[in-house]
Amino acid sequence: MTLAKGRLALVMILAGAVLAILNVPAPALAQSTAMSVPIPFDFHVGAKTLPAGTYIVSRQGEAIRISDSNGHSAFVISTAVPNPAAKLDNQLVFNRYGDDAYLTEVRWLGYSAGRGLMKSTHEIELAKAFSGRNVLSAGITK
Repeated sequence: MTLAKGRLALVMILAGAVLAILNVPAPALAQSTAMSVPIPFDFHVGAKTLPAGTYIVSRQGEAIRISDSNGHSAFVISTAVPNPAAKLDNQLVFNRYGDDAYLTEVRWLGYSAGRGLMKSTHEIELAKAFSGRNVLSAGITK
């Protein structure tokens, strides 16, 4: 009888664990809304340079994917960052060093957190060379 009670207890614990996991909300999925963005200048995403054009920007897990209808695309790791524009509009934020623009944040309307993109080695070197940076922000409607 003791062995049967032990197995029953183990089954109950495992069943409880599975139910607990299934009840955890997935906030990452809520921010997976893709947005269409016209970007009027060439820009960098991670180590890639993309031409001006209209892009689809979406979150895929912990990464941001950006692509256009001409086959230009980039995929870069991102981290959660505060979203000061949560009540304003969807936004892309670029750091500009001279003529080079780097996508640095993606912000969604209604979310307290946006996504900050990992800086490439080249952007880090440019940031050290420039005494100041110019931040570009573009509001986007869905």
